[in-house]
Amino acid sequence: MKLPLLLLLPISLVSLSTQAAVTVGTDFANDTAYNGGWSNGTDGGTAASFSAWTLTSTGGAAGRFIGDSTSLGADINTAGEAFGMFAHSGQTSEAFRSFNGNTLGIGQAFSLDLAVNFRNGDKGFDLRDSTNAVLFNFNVGDVGAGDDYTVQFAATGNGSIGNTYNANTEFELYFLQTSAGGGTWTIKRSGGVTDFDTGTYTGVAHNFKLYNDKTTGGGAAQDNLFANNFQLVPEPSRSLLMGFGLMGLIFRRRR
Repeated sequence: MKLPLLLLLPISLVSLSTQAAVTVGTDFANDTAYNGGWSNGTDGGTAASFSAWTLTSTGGAAGRFIGDSTSLGADINTAGEAFGMFAHSGQTSEAFRSFNGNTLGIGQAFSLDLAVNFRNGDKGFDLRDSTNAVLFNFNVGDVGAGDDYTVQFAATGNGSIGNTYNANTEFELYFLQTSAGGGTWTIKRSGGVTDFDTGTYTGVAHNFKLYNDKTTGGGAAQDNLFANNFQLVPEPSRSLLMGFGLMGLIFRRRR
């Protein structure tokens, strides 16, 4: 069971209502929509919060599944299940999803959990705008200096977030849209190593991509990427902001 962590961040009261907002909600791997597996066009979670999944792969050595993240040594499961991705022998697996065709409103947030083990190849997450331009990338693997956990394309905070390896590696990614021009990102690492990193991104979040690319372990379970616990968090009340000048959003969730 994960306990809530309160993240307090300033927000503009003037621009609070000037941007369209997404429909808040959640999606977890144990949703009944995935009883038959995680396949192209599946659409689980809170109605109207997320679009259906668009899933692509380059061949039979890449794909997706509903599985158990503890096979890595980490645990981001809900009811024993998480979204899994594999890709080896030069192949790539990708998963795309948008926020019900809309963008994050000012004060809204999006969060998810990732679990990894081996760092060969590349695997990770892109936050994108409505044109599919990347606002933020978190990559595990060979990009740049290699064998690392790195942030790219952000406005601030790019680079390695620390490359200490541990088989039990979980990341919570949290994105808060603070204005019509950008927002803040936070990565909290847990498992065998604990760490906390934050920065900013430019643009308005609209959709995301998960990927697993060209791992070299020949299909080893430790090369898989797992994701779970997708959440769109509502805009806080105007009265709360006026009373305190700060916004409280739940970053850690109960599992």
